[in-house]
Amino acid sequence: MFESEEYQNIIDKINKIRSYGLNKMITIPQIAILGDQSSGKSSVLEAITKLSFPRNIDTCTRFATQVSLRQSERAGLSAHIDDEHDFNKKYNAMEATANINPIINEANRILCSRVEISDKVLEITISGPTLSPLTVIDLPGYINTTVDGQDKSIVETIRTINTRYIKDSRTIILAVVPANVDLNNIFVLGEAERYDPSNERTIPIVTKPDTVEDDLLPSLVETILNKRKFMRLGYLVMKNSSFRDIELPWDTARLKEEEFFNSSPLWAQVPESRKGRASVEKFLGRLLVDHIKKELPQLKLEVLALIGVCEKEIAVLGPPVSNLTSAKQKYLSSIMNLKSSLTELLDGRYTLEYINAQKAETTAEPNPVLDEDDDSNDLSVPALTTDQGFIRSGLYKRYENFSNALNKDKFILSKDKVTELVIRYKGNELPGFISFTTFTQIYTQTLSHWHDITKVRVLDMHRYFFKAVSDYIAFTSDPLLKNVLQLEFAKFYSSQIIKIDDVVENIFTDEGSPFTMNKYYFDTIMKKRQEKAEKKQREQLDKWKGHIEQATLGTKVLNSTNYANCLNTLKIEDWTVSENEKHAVEDLTDELLSYCKVARKRIVDVVVLQSIERYMIKQINLYFDLLIAVDDNTISSMLLESPSKIAQRDEIQNRLHVLQKSLLEL
Repeated sequence: MFESEEYQNIIDKINKIRSYGLNKMITIPQIAILGDQSSGKSSVLEAITKLSFPRNIDTCTRFATQVSLRQSERAGLSAHIDDEHDFNKKYNAMEATANINPIINEANRILCSRVEISDKVLEITISGPTLSPLTVIDLPGYINTTVDGQDKSIVETIRTINTRYIKDSRTIILAVVPANVDLNNIFVLGEAERYDPSNERTIPIVTKPDTVEDDLLPSLVETILNKRKFMRLGYLVMKNSSFRDIELPWDTARLKEEEFFNSSPLWAQVPESRKGRASVEKFLGRLLVDHIKKELPQLKLEVLALIGVCEKEIAVLGPPVSNLTSAKQKYLSSIMNLKSSLTELLDGRYTLEYINAQKAETTAEPNPVLDEDDDSNDLSVPALTTDQGFIRSGLYKRYENFSNALNKDKFILSKDKVTELVIRYKGNELPGFISFTTFTQIYTQTLSHWHDITKVRVLDMHRYFFKAVSDYIAFTSDPLLKNVLQLEFAKFYSSQIIKIDDVVENIFTDEGSPFTMNKYYFDTIMKKRQEKAEKKQREQLDKWKGHIEQATLGTKVLNSTNYANCLNTLKIEDWTVSENEKHAVEDLTDELLSYCKVARKRIVDVVVLQSIERYMIKQINLYFDLLIAVDDNTISSMLLESPSKIAQRDEIQNRLHVLQKSLLEL
């Protein structure tokens, strides 16, 4: 079995990937020796590895010891503890025949100088031409209580360390069961059953069979034959070397063990393959190989998955930036990419990735619009639930609401108020006439109201633009550059809103002097005047008809007397100067209404085009000018890799290297 090419290849695979350090990332198939303290674990380890371990309780049970046997042309021995550079350098290469006691004693001094139990692992690797490849891990023995002076927490510490191995589905549990202890009292069997309820990877090995009284031997044999407590993998049995036999060579100890098993016919019932150190070693080798073959496909999938994770982590870090030149190149490349993508965004061209990201974060709802019949003059901006990321859509909805708010605004001076203002602003014009200056001063009242509406709406527009673009920068930019990109955009925004405020004020200053060549305005004025004239004519005609009918009541002929009575009854209105002014006020009100319709439409278009569209959309290049002007020190501080990032990159690269080498072996 051990000499077969398949066995050698499979064990060699595992030993190689273990030597690469794959077991630090994922669990790999292994055998762990577990049992109560003083149950004979050290003897089992010696029998399997052919090494002599110290039996002092203070040195052999306070940390896990992993022993890896490798077959190679050259004999050698090495020891390793994670993060212990001096120790690893000292024991990097020794003669395979060297005594391992100094190694264990020094490991005990390093690992247990401040703690009773260490969760680190001492790894011992032995190679030689006659060794059978195998790896086993000896774990601290379970204890139920402590002696005076011991830290009481070590009971739980030992259980925590051992549980980490027991619950691993790739660990074969070699449970050491002393022959002189009843099965019901074996703690390790209960722990193994918790994490391996079907007993697929637990195999008890009975130790100290020579301590059992002759009358109890039949019951012990029944146990080993799997007739008392059934175990799927059965049982193994091995005779421990006594304290006086510790120094005996392995082959000599094997012969003495064979003599013991030949001392009673009851032992003949136990198959040769399940008793004695040589048979135990072979059995465990076969068991480990079968276990490895079963786990290899899934192990390979896990390695591939971890390679993918490492590659993504490296991609996130981006190319290494080690000097100012490479930092500036990366910075300028990022700016160009942002410029291209932001330009597309402002044109309403969205990538599928961006659309999917926005779908995941927001849900759009109908945009509220102002009611045609709403008489409210409320200047507040209704809350918009437009998707924050789709900038052009969000802006158009705000443009639309601004147009609705201004064009549907019901603010207009009443005729009485207009009359009052006409009298207040009256100048040196002739009675019955109203000057253009008076028209302008009255129109200014309405213009001031529109100004307030416009300021509120424009503020909402550019604040939306700032938030949407800032969010986009955060979404699309390198995390290292996000802060400076957003900071420079805030500078651009601050400078542009000053210009926007100025242009809005200029627009309303210009609008303060009424002017239009709009045909719609003249047509509306002429139409209203015609309608008023026709209405007045109808009213006068109705009055004449009514009075004539009253004057001729009871007569059939309109004579001179009746005609005189008719004139007296009519009391026809005199067209006085005062009456002319009354009609002039009415005309002025009509002119204001007509002009306001034209002015509102013009203000909406001019404000939108001359403020948001000009200073936010069309001048976005000014933002990128600011980015290009960022000083070299800032670029260096952002992009030059810090020692911690270099260490992070190296750590990921090392992990990836281990995984790739391991994948080649698998």
